[in-house]
Amino acid sequence: MKIRMFLFAIAAAAVVACGQTPEEKVKAYEEAHDAMMQEYTQMMDSLATDQAKAEEFYNDFVERYIEFNLDAAKKNADNDVAVQVLMNLRGLIDDEQVDQIISKMPEAMLENEQVAYLKSNLDARKATAEGMMFTDFTVEHVYGYDRSVDPQPLKKEVKFSDYVGKGKYVLVDFWASWCGPCKGEIPNLIELQNKFGGDKFMVLGVNVWDDEAAFKAALEEEGITYPQIVVPQNNKDNATELYGIQGIPQIILFGPDGTIVKRDLRGQAMKDLVEEKMK
Repeated sequence: MKIRMFLFAIAAAAVVACGQTPEEKVKAYEEAHDAMMQEYTQMMDSLATDQAKAEEFYNDFVERYIEFNLDAAKKNADNDVAVQVLMNLRGLIDDEQVDQIISKMPEAMLENEQVAYLKSNLDARKATAEGMMFTDFTVEHVYGYDRSVDPQPLKKEVKFSDYVGKGKYVLVDFWASWCGPCKGEIPNLIELQNKFGGDKFMVLGVNVWDDEAAFKAALEEEGITYPQIVVPQNNKDNATELYGIQGIPQIILFGPDGTIVKRDLRGQAMKDLVEEKMK
């Protein structure tokens, strides 16, 4: 372990050697990064038959990998190393850490397509964080009116605000038929709808990134009875972008006035929160 940490320190130092051009800094970072990934591959291969040790190494590696990248970004805020760090750490760091990296970038770097995308998602999540009022969107049609909790509007155009901010808690599930983890949460959502659905609570599905036929089939296969808003791929309002959603399921509880109570809800924690609000 000490040898690996020593090598890690050398690699990190190489990324910011004095007198390097921006291009040389990027090259040094890429070489150090590749060395770490080579170490990871070799070690995981060697530990293939020892799951406990493989898991221990993996956890140690991820910690070092994040530390290495954050240090590289801190020392290279003005060049493309910081951009590569953002890409490499997607899903491994939280919004505050992403914001710290982006906030130190010069204005010109914010025009990078990947950085602009991440910043847009980050800004959207800030605007739809806990305690913020919901962001409305409109779709051209609504599905599920013949199997929904009454009342549900029979109209070709539907707004998110037709459901949210109407005096009841609304548990909103952004999902798709092809998403395994999404399907894993559906029994929990059905349970909550059956138990609490009424004047004070409802579940609402928002189907995204999906095929229409597959979506309709999933409603039948999964036994979904709560209302569904389908967001077409070419919809004028992109619901996932408005809420900074990069992965699904994304389940959000909205309060009676439309205030966002909690994001990233799953499983028992989701059920416990709804139970608490229904007391």
